[in-house]
Amino acid sequence: MRLNPPTEKILVDFLLITLAIFIPYHQVAQHTFTDYDDGAYLFRNSHIGLGLTWDNLVWAFTDTDTANWYPLTWISHLVDHELFGAHPGGYLLMNVAWHTLAACLCYLAFFRCTKSRIFALTVALIFALHPVNVENVAWASERKSILNAAFWFAAILAYLDFISTKSLRAYGLTLIFFICSLMSKAMSVTLPCTLALMHCLYLVYHPAWPNQPEKSILDWKPIVRPILPLLFLSLYFSAVTASVQTIAMPENFSFSARLVNAIISYERYLVMFFHPTELAFYYPLHFDKLLTFRSAIPALLILVSLSSVTLLLIRKKPQLAIGWCWFLGTMVPAIGLVQVGGQSHADRYLYIPMLGLAFLFPVLFEMLGSLGVRIKNVMIGVSLAVMGASMLMATQIQVSYWKDGVTLCLHSLGVTGYCFNPVLSLSQTYTRTGRFDEYFAFIDSTIAAENNPYIKGMLATMKANVLYTMGKYAAAEETAQRAITWGSPNKASYALVALSSYALGHSEMSAQFLAAARAAPEPSNVQSMLSFPLKPKLDWLEMKLKEKIPLKAVPTQNKQ
Repeated sequence: MRLNPPTEKILVDFLLITLAIFIPYHQVAQHTFTDYDDGAYLFRNSHIGLGLTWDNLVWAFTDTDTANWYPLTWISHLVDHELFGAHPGGYLLMNVAWHTLAACLCYLAFFRCTKSRIFALTVALIFALHPVNVENVAWASERKSILNAAFWFAAILAYLDFISTKSLRAYGLTLIFFICSLMSKAMSVTLPCTLALMHCLYLVYHPAWPNQPEKSILDWKPIVRPILPLLFLSLYFSAVTASVQTIAMPENFSFSARLVNAIISYERYLVMFFHPTELAFYYPLHFDKLLTFRSAIPALLILVSLSSVTLLLIRKKPQLAIGWCWFLGTMVPAIGLVQVGGQSHADRYLYIPMLGLAFLFPVLFEMLGSLGVRIKNVMIGVSLAVMGASMLMATQIQVSYWKDGVTLCLHSLGVTGYCFNPVLSLSQTYTRTGRFDEYFAFIDSTIAAENNPYIKGMLATMKANVLYTMGKYAAAEETAQRAITWGSPNKASYALVALSSYALGHSEMSAQFLAAARAAPEPSNVQSMLSFPLKPKLDWLEMKLKEKIPLKAVPTQNKQ
């Protein structure tokens, strides 16, 4: 466990990590973009379509329309467009390359910290191959997570150099890589605390007092002082992120409900790490269901029990406590205390936090030392081979679900049951690729199975939008009318009735529903995802009708 392998062995480990990643992920070269975020981020984004220009560089540093601020992520996508144009495989292969770099830097960071080749290789292989990380690599829009991880590990390497040398240059590099990580994804606000944990892990393997590493860790001042400036930077970026993410936060979701969901989510992430099956790209959070503290008791007992075990073992195996703190702490920005979007949890959020849980395996390998060197090495080799092969096969299958938007959404709906976001994304993929027969069959069956009249109306409005675009005005008018009857009146449904009626020559009816559309509330976040250009079409219709018929407002029906 304390070998100091030559450079050749480290290069062999790099090759092993790279090969392990390439085998399951090479298939992304033939994958396509999905309609879940990839449209807004990439193939329908006018800035990305123009490539790397000075104006787009300015835009990358000023854009907050996606409820995030990550200029380096935007710049990486702009570079991708220069290299690959609109070809999805190029973007996704770049994700694979960044993931490979992050995994190799992960290996270097833990090898530099522990001087243990087995510790570093075990943690890096789990990071590289775990199927829960597929979402970050096989989804083009998740470039931000991979960039964040690469700069995260670079910052750790620089900080470990600072610990051993007290070099201002090393500390300056730590600061630079930390800022780059923050400019890739705001989840890096927990990096200063992670650096403190890495400092503790470093002291476990390089104790100031031989045979008593806990005394080194208890001397907290040298551990805390260097990270204080970084903590202030984290607070600033946390405030910036909170301000730009308010547009994505759901309303009327109390803090107590968010706290309960966060506790339950910790349990879900533990299950996902040790038993990664039935993974989906979207796990809905049911805001209409009451989340009580009673429902969180089992998850809370698990967290308390595991925390107690790590505390009891802290003198003999402090690595377990360090890893547990890593997992609990790095999950905080994404655990749901500040709820962004409608998901209860997500695979992608476990990308960095899972490393703390991975500490368990090298600690178990260390405990085999009493069996003798030869037996220990054989058991470690067999264990790594079995674990690597099982993760590789699971990852191979999970990557295949991301080959296109239809396969992804159908798989996700099969795992979670009905939820609106995959339905919307699947509908957009069907219509964008011209698979209208499949779209109408899918949307009709979904409407028939839905009991919530509001959701039925939203789905009907989506269908009416497609019918109007295809020139089927009578069917579009009828479908939009049904949406209103079901209790889902909104600007889009009224506007579609008005436009379809005008196309059918029913000017009086068109004028009435145009007035209703003007009077209806502005679209909510969900309704705005219908991709319906309301204002330009309504302005056009009003211009056509202005000189012919005076507009008469009709009362808004079935307001909800």
